Amino acid sequence: MKAIFDIMISSGSREGDKPELRLGLRIKIGDQETVCPLTRSVDSYEALEGEVHALREDLGEVMNRAKDVFLGDRSSEEKLNFDSDMAPEQIWALLSEVEDEDLFVKTFNNLDESRRREIAEHVLTHCNIFTGQASVFSSRYDNESGYMA
Repeated sequence: MKAIFDIMISSGSREGDKPELRLGLRIKIGDQETVCPLTRSVDSYEALEGEVHALREDLGEVMNRAKDVFLGDRSSEEKLNFDSDMAPEQIWALLSEVEDEDLFVKTFNNLDESRRREIAEHVLTHCNIFTGQASVFSSRYDNESGYMA
């Protein structure tokens, strides 16, 4: 199988400018082939690495949804529903009771970004991050994305 990812290089607009890179997806339809950009243009390896990291996170979320389709959701009694008016500490109290780490992470990651960040602030400023689910949370939480890995 031919590689489906490629690097797209564009030279700067003025002579002497650094080249910019994008990660691209090679698409072939019939006898026509093109590369479509998947990331924004960047001018450093570290920036490209960040773009690829974001794509990996997106792919991880897709795989989680696929897992649900193929393996089915957990039993309804394991599902947690949070009221929109619940305080972060109330949500954390419920989340921290979830013993299954995968369900714990999935439930947290399925919350809206603003709720995830509120809960993260609560956990990281008011909880003992060396014990229980707060320990799991602190070791897996990525402040930049707002998700647990």
